Amino acid sequence: MARQLGIGASLASFGSDQKSQAIKELGRASDEESRRNMKNQQLQQEEKAGRVQLGSTVGSAAGMAIGAQYGTAGGPWGALIGGAIGAIAGGLWD
Repeated sequence: MARQLGIGASLASFGSDQKSQAIKELGRASDEESRRNMKNQQLQQEEKAGRVQLGSTVGSAAGMAIGAQYGTAGGPWGALIGGAIGAIAGGLWD
């Protein structure tokens, strides 16, 4: 009988070790998933900022070109207005 108790205790210990290892692996996987989600959110924010920047740059260039057609005084104002419109348009494509 004592021998069977030793085998049972050994199996219980083995099961406990397996459970402990499984919990550690789940924790590790959870940490990796959290890091992956944070990285994806960061990439999405960078992509959005890039679109807004591109829109404002293109809008600014277009506004400056239009302003240059109507006179030299309109160039800086055209760039400012075009940049604002481009930034708004860039933000709409999110």
